[in-house]
Amino acid sequence: MMRQNARECVGTHFEGQHLSLSDLKENPNIQNDYLYKNNIPAYPESVEFHVQKVSHVTGKQGLEGIFLNSGFKQPPEMVASDQPHFLWWALSVTSDDISSAEDRFLTSLFPHRSAAQLCNQSPVLEHFTSSKAFQKKSSYGNFCFTFSLKELLWHYRKQFCDEQGLVLHVYETVLYPKEIQYTVVVHPGYVHKYDNYPRLPDYGDGVCGYNGGAMWWRCQSPSEAYKNKLEVNDRSVSVSPHHREEYYVWDHVCVAFHMEPGWVLRVDQDRLFKRLNVCEMCKPYLLRPHDSQLSLHEAESVLTDLKARMGWGLKRGGWR
Repeated sequence: MMRQNARECVGTHFEGQHLSLSDLKENPNIQNDYLYKNNIPAYPESVEFHVQKVSHVTGKQGLEGIFLNSGFKQPPEMVASDQPHFLWWALSVTSDDISSAEDRFLTSLFPHRSAAQLCNQSPVLEHFTSSKAFQKKSSYGNFCFTFSLKELLWHYRKQFCDEQGLVLHVYETVLYPKEIQYTVVVHPGYVHKYDNYPRLPDYGDGVCGYNGGAMWWRCQSPSEAYKNKLEVNDRSVSVSPHHREEYYVWDHVCVAFHMEPGWVLRVDQDRLFKRLNVCEMCKPYLLRPHDSQLSLHEAESVLTDLKARMGWGLKRGGWR
C-alpha cells in the first residue's frame, strides 16, 4: 500500500512483514527503478549485525521539548495527525558492531580459517558500510540521544507496562525509492491493536530479531552507492574498485515505541545529558516544522547554553 509518512515521504508499506531484498524483487506489483538494477557489483550480502544501542535524533525545538518534559513524547503536530502514535529510534551501529559482523561474515565463508588467514585478511566491511544506517550524520536534526536498547526497554516497561510486560512485533517493511525500512513495534501487553502482527523472533532466518539485549539484523544492502566489488576465492576475500559508482537501495531497522497521547517516556536530566551528543546533518533534511539545520559549531553552542540554563554539571558551586 502506498502512503505518506509524517515527514511527507511516500513509500510502499507491507504491514506485518519484514521482506528481504529478494522477497521485494519477486513482487510483481512493485515499481522501483533502483530495486531491479542488475549491474550492482558483488558486495557482502545478509551480513549479521548484533546492535545493542539505539538513537533518537531531533532538532533544537525537539531538544528543548525533551528537557522541558524530562523525557520523550510525540510532538503535538504528530499527535493531532492520523499517523500512528510512535516514538521512533534507529539502530546505532558502532565500529565494534561492524568488526564483530565482519568476523561472523568471514567465518561463514571460511569456517576453518587458520591463524595465518586471520592475520593476512584485510578489512572488508569498511569498504561497503557507507549508507545512512552506519553514518553519524542524520537527516533529522543535530542532537542525538543514544541509549542501550535494553535500558530503553526497561524504562518503557517500568512506566507503561503492567504485569503483562511489553511485546515486540514485526510491524512493517516500507520501500522508498532508494531505501528499505524495517520497523519493529514495542508496546505494552495490554495493548491489543498489534495482535495480528507476528511476534519479533528471538532468532531465525528472518531480517531482524531481538535476543540477549541486542537487535540482530541481516543487512540486505549496506551502501546506497557501490564504488567497490567483493571478490571471494578459496582462502580469502578481497575488495577492488568498481569501474563506476552504482546507486542502489539501502536498508535499516527502526524501533517504534507505541505511545498514547499524553505519554512521556521519562528519563532523568542527568542521564539525558550523558546520552546526548551533537551531530552533523545530511540530505535529505527531514526536520520538524519551524526547525532549521545548524552547523556543528552552532549545535555545540546550543547544547552548552542548555547545560548552563539547566545547571547541569554544577557541583559544590563549580563545574565538574
